[in-house]
Formats: sequence, structure tokens, C-alpha cells
Amino acid sequence: MNDKADMIIVGAGLSGLLTAWRCLDVNPNLTVQILEASERIGGDHTWSFNLTDVSEELRDWIKPFIAHQWDRYDVKFPKRKRILDIPYCTGNSDTLRACVQPHIDRGRLRVLLNTSVEDISPEFVVLKSGEKLTATCVLDARGFELNDDVFLGYQKFVGHVIKTKTPHGVERPIIMDATVPQLGGYRFVYCLPYSETELLVEDTYYTDGPELQSQEVDARIKDYIRDRLSVDHYEVIRRETGVLPITLANDVHPHAYLKTSTKIGIRGGFYHAVTGYSFPDALDLAYWTAWEFETARETNFPMDGEQMKFNVGLLKKVKKRNERFLRLLNRMLFRAAKPTERYAVLQRFYGLNQGLIERFYAGTLTRRDKARILIGKPPVPVLKALYNFSETAFIKRERAKRESSK
Repeated sequence: MNDKADMIIVGAGLSGLLTAWRCLDVNPNLTVQILEASERIGGDHTWSFNLTDVSEELRDWIKPFIAHQWDRYDVKFPKRKRILDIPYCTGNSDTLRACVQPHIDRGRLRVLLNTSVEDISPEFVVLKSGEKLTATCVLDARGFELNDDVFLGYQKFVGHVIKTKTPHGVERPIIMDATVPQLGGYRFVYCLPYSETELLVEDTYYTDGPELQSQEVDARIKDYIRDRLSVDHYEVIRRETGVLPITLANDVHPHAYLKTSTKIGIRGGFYHAVTGYSFPDALDLAYWTAWEFETARETNFPMDGEQMKFNVGLLKKVKKRNERFLRLLNRMLFRAAKPTERYAVLQRFYGLNQGLIERFYAGTLTRRDKARILIGKPPVPVLKALYNFSETAFIKRERAKRESSK
């Protein structure tokens, strides 16, 4: 029913749209079709990142996505307050839609909304209606799905964008204010000053389960605005909620990645294991996918769905290997520390060298960095830390718990 596209992307969220945008910018003859189950592309989200998470060659290209940028930000803990001179950026659904709109206008990016999918293969998609759409390759970017071989904790948040009658007084982002009460897990409040009178206040907490008690969190945000920011008169102009996966252990066999469909974004596990941030991984994947098509064109080596599936699988294998240390840190946070004392892990971390902190967020920690994070007086009980050190032993215990609970 459709002209065959070079690429079909199922899911018009961050990763799907970034990939389409980059591929179309780099490859002038490419056509992409986006299938989205909801009524519009891009959703209603905010995505933040350190500018140092982005390679220098992509910083100019990504500028249209950035809605706000600051030169530095604060972190606050009971025994540590610090200003980090790391440029911090945020984009949102509106800026993301604006980035791809020119390609929609030219007809190179075709969008099908309110479209649900029954089946996906590397080279075709079957819709719920029974219609079959074909392409040179297909990418699955439909969002998070559970995997029995990946063991998770969760980062949950509710955010209010408020408009104040007078200046709110927050000069720069507060990335973590963990001086707030620790309620059953690591909790902090996150603030982004969009202007003198517009502010995002987000209550975030790390817990074992994915359940989000959003009304309780709404009340906590109101208390923070009143008691910590001393703001009384304002209106909430936008509200956002989210539940992000935090990876404790990964038991997916490396060869399985090469056999599964081309899942990208959060669905494919492309997010920072500790923070849940997805933008840097989505950007890297978009860059790589565009490069694959460009290379295929220059070398006359045809790109097809099976090759794309294999290549994405290789990226997942590398990511799993590279994030072993990050998963260890998560087990220390979720299993070795008492829920109300988990903040101490981050409190100690933010006392380290700024360059190390930058590399942590960018996913480029060196061996020396990893040793520096672990050396010294641990913020968690030593025996519990050792008990959770081995990922293999952790996985065995977690599987045994699952079996006993059946």
C-alpha cells in the first residue's frame, strides 16, 4: 500500500526521531517512514544531558534541539554542596518536532499516526489492520519493555513546570538536591530555571519497584516549592511523569543480540545504566545508523534489514560489556545500602574530580577512574558490597527468588 521506504521506524519518540533526523540530514536521497501509535510524534517530554556527553563533531548539529543551556549546575547533599562547571542542556518534544519538520514538509519523512503494529521483522512491518509495509530495513523504537534476563531497579519522577508571579531566585540548574527527606530510597529534587519566572521542579527517587504514586509526589513538590524555594504564588503550566529502568544485572547472552529484531532506544537497552538518561545513547545510535547508510551508498554495498539487525546487535554486545562497572555501582546502590542511606553513595561520588564525573555521564570511564570510585572508605557496608560484587552470583540469587515466589 506504500511506496517502499529505505527505512521504517516504529515509534516516534526520542530515539526514533533522532535517528530519522540524522539519517535524512546526512543522506539526501534517503526516505524514512515513521509509524506512531499515538496522535502525534515526539510525545510530551523533556530530555537533559551534559554537553560533554556529546562528541564535538555533533555539537553544532544538535543545537536546534537544545531549548536551554547553562554553563554550570549545583548538587546538594547533607554533607556536600558543589558547583560543577559542566555545561548542561535540555531539549523537549517541541524542539525535537521542529528538527524533523523540514523533512516532513519535503516528503522525505512520512508519518503515520494512530498506527498500531502487530509484527515486526528486519524488512517489513505488519499493522494491526493486516496491512504489510516493506522497507530496506526496519527499526523498533516503541519504548521500554521488560526482559526476564535483565534485572532492574527504577528511577521514578514527577515534574511540574511552574510560572511564578515574581522571580523564583534559582540562578542555575540544581541537578540533585538530596537534602530532602529520603523516603524509602534515594530521593532528590531537580530544578531547571527556564527563565526568571519559569521553573521545572522535579521530584525523583530510586526504588526497587516501578510503581509511581504520582499524587504523593505532587504534594512533595508543592512542599519543596513553598519551603525550600520560598515561592507562594505560581501556577503549574505543565506536568510530566516518568519511570526509567536502572540496570542491576544483565544475563542476556551476547549471541542473542545478533538474533533479535533491531530494537533501539529504551526498548533496545540504549540508556545510561545508572542515570537512565537516554539522549546520549540515542544520539550515538542516530549518528551510527546514518553513517551505515552513507557508507553503503559510497561503497555500493547494499544495506538490508538483516545487516542492520546484526550491526545493532553488535552495538548492544559492546554496550553490555562496557557497562559492567555501572551495573556494579547500581547493585551497591540498590542492594548494599539501606534505602534511607543510599544518598551517601552519590554524596561521595560528587566529591571526586570533575573530569571523572564528566566521563561517568559520557560512559567513558577509564580503569583508573573505576579504581578511584571504589578506593577509599566505602559509603556502604563492606560485607554487603562484597556480597553484591559478582554479577553472576547476583543473577543466580535473583533467579532463585523468582522461582521461590511462584
